[in-house]
Amino acid sequence: MRLARRWALVTGLACLLLAALAGPAAAHGRGSDATNFSSRILSAPDVPGLSWRIYGGDELIGLTNTSGSEVTVPGYAGEPYLRIGPDGVFRNTNSPATYQNQDRYAQVTVPAGVDEDAPPEWERVSDGNRYLWHDHRIHYMALVLPPAIQAAPGQEHQVLDWAVPFEVDGRTLEVTGDLRWVPAGPAWPWLLGGLVVTLPALAGLRTSPTADERWPGLARPAAVVLGVLAVANVFHLVDDLLAVPLPLPTVLLSAAQTALFILIAALGAVRGWQARDGAFTAIGVGAAALLIGQGLLYLSVLTTSQNASIFPEVLTRAVVAASIAQILPVGLVAVLGTRRLLPDYDDDEALDPAPAGA
Repeated sequence: MRLARRWALVTGLACLLLAALAGPAAAHGRGSDATNFSSRILSAPDVPGLSWRIYGGDELIGLTNTSGSEVTVPGYAGEPYLRIGPDGVFRNTNSPATYQNQDRYAQVTVPAGVDEDAPPEWERVSDGNRYLWHDHRIHYMALVLPPAIQAAPGQEHQVLDWAVPFEVDGRTLEVTGDLRWVPAGPAWPWLLGGLVVTLPALAGLRTSPTADERWPGLARPAAVVLGVLAVANVFHLVDDLLAVPLPLPTVLLSAAQTALFILIAALGAVRGWQARDGAFTAIGVGAAALLIGQGLLYLSVLTTSQNASIFPEVLTRAVVAASIAQILPVGLVAVLGTRRLLPDYDDDEALDPAPAGA
């Protein structure tokens, strides 16, 4: 029983540590900008070299400019805000939009002295020809859902029509679109499917420990499931790098955290396959890493309709669901294996041994 308590303590501390590390993870999509709002581009002027795109359902709009001409995007009062062209990307520090667009809901304080009527002061933010920003014209800004959606959240709703103006080669044009509410289906079918595909972890329940107090028959099926899910979650790393082209430091931080959870799970799988001392604790900690870092952190993937991913939506949802559901079969193996290999003695006697010579 003392060993069981130690195992529970180690696993609990591991879960707390993983939860703390998971908090700031996810550069985009599956964790941070999954939503039921869908902003669509319905019309964009046919300007060779200009490509517009929405990222994260309704969170970001992006412009790639390979035309050789400079594109200027105005702020919300019509003042110059962005310049995107052959020389890179520039923002006007005298535009309130430069600061308001730093937050999804514009919950920032515009510095004193910023004057939209003052001459532009341009700062370079990128040497490239692509830029993404929170343009508040393309999404719903209130923290409370519109009354129509509150009344019928399970129905699709047209929320608003939008337009983002821009100037190129002396012409004033605009890209237009609309914002819709697209409800998601229930999460439980995905979780049930995730449980079904991870049940092979229990394939060793009818096996017995070996004479040297190892139990490879029980540990190895769970280790295989854990290892397969660790490999499947590698695509989270790819998503963090490719799904939304965010600043490199942001992407690298998210990718490093994702890699940490995958590594913990992979090490748990390797240790479990070896079936040596501590194998079941390693399996339990690896299962906790997948549950928290690759499952609960991305739970919104299963509860929303819009997710940023370069992979098919069904694959994204399936991996997240399996990463959550595996804690039941894999965790059960970890608990059973630890308890079965404990020494057979009375806990009270171990804690209160009889005096010598009694």
